[in-house]
Amino acid sequence: MATQGQDFYGSNVADAIANACKELATSQEDLTIEVLETGSPGIFGLCRKRARIRAARKKQPATAVSPVEEKTPPPAGTQPSPWQEPPQKKKERPEKKKKPATEIKPEPKPQRAESKPAAPKQAEEASSEPALPEELGPYVPPTTEAVAAVRNDVATLLELMGCPSTVTAELENQTVVCKVSGEHQETLTGQEGRTLDSLQYLLRKMTSRLLPDRTKLLIEVGDYRERRMEELKKRVLELAAKVREDGMTQAIPALNPSERRMVHMVLQDDKEIRSRSVGDGLFKKVLIYKPGKKKPFPPRKGGKGQQSGGEPAED
Repeated sequence: MATQGQDFYGSNVADAIANACKELATSQEDLTIEVLETGSPGIFGLCRKRARIRAARKKQPATAVSPVEEKTPPPAGTQPSPWQEPPQKKKERPEKKKKPATEIKPEPKPQRAESKPAAPKQAEEASSEPALPEELGPYVPPTTEAVAAVRNDVATLLELMGCPSTVTAELENQTVVCKVSGEHQETLTGQEGRTLDSLQYLLRKMTSRLLPDRTKLLIEVGDYRERRMEELKKRVLELAAKVREDGMTQAIPALNPSERRMVHMVLQDDKEIRSRSVGDGLFKKVLIYKPGKKKPFPPRKGGKGQQSGGEPAED
């Protein structure tokens, strides 16, 4: 039986259905579709035939009635009970909504009044009680066996390097200090202590399994580190005096963490001069500068000119 409707065309059946949906402004599910011609691409593009369908909107069932109309009471007043329940439920809903509205209003007032005085008390308690030591717990020092094992590892490594030396190890202020003495002190120290710092870094990795948490390792060859700190302190004071005179930023390159810390401590009480660490890695450069001034760096030897250096931020 042929479907009554409108004919639609397309390059194929799907294209024709799409045209029908677009033209009738509805979806494919709401259409009755009859395929009249499937179409043909032809041979080498010749004798093409378009697809043709006939589509019409589906008829909606006449029994579709809104639920409100189905539940309307009959005109005869002989059935009172089934149709009296909906109005009873409608009366209960506004009563339930009113109860929480009246209870919520007085509740936030006492809470806000109590929270204001409680905040400064908590801040005072937090500032007066040191939380960091409580979280870390008491310090547990290494055993004498662990300190002896560290000394043996240091001595073994120096012997394998071809620099056998006398090594002693003692615990001082949560730090295992290994003092090395012998005829290979200059070799183990290196230029500006680079070899010593690298050796200490390697030994820290090797002995981390022997030492408990918060215990450091320090390798001292002769009295190099003590002399190094004294020389560095004098150099910092000399550079700070230059910065105070001409305002030009000075730099100390290639300092390890302990040396940088010493530089900052020397200048921490100076109100005119400040210091800042810059760079990446273990060895960094420390800038000594006067805040509030924008002065160039001093010219480098053999360089192409001066570098512009603004006010660096503090550490």
